[in-house]
Amino acid sequence: MNRTRSCVLAMAAMMLMPGLAEAASGTALGVDPDATAERSSGNTVLTVGADIFIGDRVVTGADGLVQIKFEDKTELVVGPDSALVIEDYLLRDDGSAGKLAVDALSGTFRFVTGAAPKDRYAITTPSGTIGVRGTAFDFVVKEDETSVLLYEGAVNLCNNDGECVVVDDYCEVGVADFSDSEILGFTDNISGEDRVSLKSLFPYATDESDLMTIFRIAEARRCLNKPPAPAGGGSPATSTGGGGDGCITVGSAEPETYCPGDAGYDYIKAGGLD
Repeated sequence: MNRTRSCVLAMAAMMLMPGLAEAASGTALGVDPDATAERSSGNTVLTVGADIFIGDRVVTGADGLVQIKFEDKTELVVGPDSALVIEDYLLRDDGSAGKLAVDALSGTFRFVTGAAPKDRYAITTPSGTIGVRGTAFDFVVKEDETSVLLYEGAVNLCNNDGECVVVDDYCEVGVADFSDSEILGFTDNISGEDRVSLKSLFPYATDESDLMTIFRIAEARRCLNKPPAPAGGGSPATSTGGGGDGCITVGSAEPETYCPGDAGYDYIKAGGLD
């Protein structure tokens, strides 16, 4: 009797352990400190190789960063000061089909779709939804606004009132808030303080050094590191700064100077303005 009872208790304990009672949805391949997975069974500090499960609330602090690869090859980056919940996954524990459903609560993210059909991805935010169409993009979630910077494919960006726009051009920016959804335009055509704001809003479009190689997108570095188009048309002007410091000044209407070590410097020096 005691042996039977012990076996039953051991099996019950195993069923409560993540990874034994349920299959992991994804794996945290890259983790910077200050990142946790909040679960009904308690909070778990995430480390490299940690499993991510349906229901996990992934939360990062100011120095936190989590880079997740799902079983279908979908890639998700959770930036600093961010939070999201894995609501569902493509294959549930009971074998039924689900969606890769993410509730992005706040912060900065990168999303690259995997091998699943396009209609099997769903992203919700406090201000709306992001419908994915085989895509690579960065998105930023604030309490009253969701912003998207597209690198590949297309997304259907909607606010909570069902007002939608399709973001489908490379380096195009879309925004949805409680009152409207709109296309802000191609990053080359955004200049001045608006461009400065975009660089701050989408940090991985200017500097991917914190990301593992497999989470980097070559096309992303062109969107905001390339200088804006001159107001009168034509190609942006480029010149080498004086003083022997190796700095490069680009643009004519609104010149920007890039020096060694700055995000985008190597790209511009290598002729990335063409």
